[in-house]
Amino acid sequence: MIRLKILTLLCSLFLLFSLHADSDYKDKHIDKKNHIYKNLDYLELSQNQYRDIKEILKEYKKDYEKFNKKREKKEKKLQELISEDEFDKDKYEDIVKEIQEGAMKLEVKTLKEIHSILSPTQRKSFSYYLQEWRVE
Repeated sequence: MIRLKILTLLCSLFLLFSLHADSDYKDKHIDKKNHIYKNLDYLELSQNQYRDIKEILKEYKKDYEKFNKKREKKEKKLQELISEDEFDKDKYEDIVKEIQEGAMKLEVKTLKEIHSILSPTQRKSFSYYLQEWRVE
């Protein structure tokens, strides 16, 4: 019986420490919503391409911050709609569509600019990592 208690205690401590370590890692490395780091080393960009894409990403960051502020306001409106006595389905759908359209426009604008800079071979390589460029 004592062995079972000791084993349970050790397992609990191990689990507790691993969860704590995992949350520290997430805090330091993952939870940076506005951090835009896209590794494009695999494209072997020329200096001019690198410079142009760097400018695109700077502009993207500014645009994303504006989009994110608008999205936060719209999310608050959605919360207000949910808290009302009557649920306005049409209003809710309109707000969600506005958020999705804003994300899509930002994504398309950025990808179009990047596309124009890349060679056909680079575009093919870039297409495999397209998911990383989704605006959420």
